[in-house]
Amino acid sequence: MELIKKYLFFCITVLFCSSLALAQDFSKYEGKYIQEIQITTKRIDTQVIRNKFLLKEGQKFSSKKYVEAQEKLHNMRIFKTLSFDIIPTQQNSLIIKIDGEDGVYIFPLAFITGGSQRGFGLTFVEGNYFKKGEMLYTFLGFGNNGEIVNLGANVDDYFANIKFENLNYHRRYYEDNWVSAGGIFNAEKDKEHFSNPLLEEYIKEDKFAITLAGTKNDFTFFLKPEYYYIDSSSALDNGTHSTLTVGLSYQKNIKQSVNFGALMGYGLTDKQDALRDLSARKLGYLFASSLKQGYSWTGSSYKIIKLSLDTQITLEFKNHNLFLFYGKAKNSFGSPFNDEVYTLELLNFGKYSRQRYGRQGLGGGISYVWYLLKNNTGLLSFSPFYEISAVYNNVYFMQSGVGANLSYKFWRFPFPIGINYTYSINDSSQQISFIFGAKF
Repeated sequence: MELIKKYLFFCITVLFCSSLALAQDFSKYEGKYIQEIQITTKRIDTQVIRNKFLLKEGQKFSSKKYVEAQEKLHNMRIFKTLSFDIIPTQQNSLIIKIDGEDGVYIFPLAFITGGSQRGFGLTFVEGNYFKKGEMLYTFLGFGNNGEIVNLGANVDDYFANIKFENLNYHRRYYEDNWVSAGGIFNAEKDKEHFSNPLLEEYIKEDKFAITLAGTKNDFTFFLKPEYYYIDSSSALDNGTHSTLTVGLSYQKNIKQSVNFGALMGYGLTDKQDALRDLSARKLGYLFASSLKQGYSWTGSSYKIIKLSLDTQITLEFKNHNLFLFYGKAKNSFGSPFNDEVYTLELLNFGKYSRQRYGRQGLGGGISYVWYLLKNNTGLLSFSPFYEISAVYNNVYFMQSGVGANLSYKFWRFPFPIGINYTYSINDSSQQISFIFGAKF
């Protein structure tokens, strides 16, 4: 716990001591009025760009806001080329010109996992077909322990997602408050390392959730009703665990990690900026909170209350190497066992086969992303990490891990490819997993 406090103190210090990098000096235009914003595109409705661009006609020019506005358009990931120009007028005002070559992309992708946990997944994504800069996607996953269907849409600053999961797996309980991890591709991993569980039960889970979210001025609000039914051989928490979750987050300078249009050459308009050194360090941060509630009016058989607080802080150095810190806190307020706090909810970087549980918990981790190679083909990175969590269940139970990711990210492919190694300190287990956009 003392370690987590030290990490939090360090990152608060970073927050006050770091400065935001500006790619160019636009200070000579500072305070002048913006007379007009001229937008030229190939396909997308220019009003979408106008709404996304932070500066507006009639406002005073801000160099900091201008750089942020450019980044917003780059992060739409639908342009092959994107250029900006500022033209002073005789009236001592400004004309901003935006010229973008956008298009439409369709991205199908299948993957197969082997070994003891075989699985199959299929992703299908379309972008900008309806000329609104939108992204529509679907993901289908089938594994030894169930299947998942995920449908989503991101249009302008609004997001919607529909998710269905059907899981059938065995959960094993061990001494010292350990329990096996679940999931389509991960439910049997503990059997490879640990024997003689105290109890083993067979569980069937059905989940159906709808998430609706909207973003305004770096704030995101989301609403998530979820139907969740459990049927286990031990009859522990059998019944309906339906809930309603509301949440709010604020984020700044957190990078978008997936660019589905890359294969067709879209979304790479800031590639050269990523290869050039920054003029100063760049700070990014995210703060989020959510409250999950289940009562009779949500259809739940149990009273469920779960509060979550999350933070993430990134410090990007001039050479683009990245320091990353995250912290999490959760409290279940005496909710049923399946809705308590699990240590894997509090850990981000590693891959683990078991977890611990309690009524409340804290977690945090640090990582350093070191770019070994950067060129026009892609990025090779090595990122060691350490993370720790603790849950309270009459006494405190810890789970911590150390390891590293080695991955290569092609500019013209959406996902990084590599390997993850995790050593679980508390039970001395090890995991080596393949990285393909995520860990399977």
